[in-house]
Amino acid sequence: MVSSAYKKKDLEIEKKVISLLMGKNLTITTPRKMILTILYKERSPFSVLDILNKLPKNCCDQATIYRCLNQFIENHLVETIHLQKDLVHFEFNAPDHHQHHIVCKICNKIDSFQDCILEKIENNLIKKGYKEVRHKLEFFGICEMCQE
Repeated sequence: MVSSAYKKKDLEIEKKVISLLMGKNLTITTPRKMILTILYKERSPFSVLDILNKLPKNCCDQATIYRCLNQFIENHLVETIHLQKDLVHFEFNAPDHHQHHIVCKICNKIDSFQDCILEKIENNLIKKGYKEVRHKLEFFGICEMCQE
């Protein structure tokens, strides 16, 4: 049985996603809403195949996912992340949610973390007059499971 607190949180997320889509003048379609909900809720990088596997069966095809993601990118709702050779990941672009990633060099597992020592540098660059300062920092290593 699903708790009422869980349902309430899902309703809040759905309202937020609808608000984000409306704020960018994007029509609220089921695929757009579901794809953006996955990215918004989980705040992790996903490949198109990851997204397809998280969606209900027959919700939409890969072409629809690509179209939605391209519209989200154009409207700054989603950003692309190149963590692995020849594979693009997509992540919700939240101004209040800054994170970095580490990729296992063996199994390609991606973990996200929010520790950031570069914020001081960013703030100094803003003080120097730069606008829209952002950075990306990615790490590559061997995860605990692959070390065994």
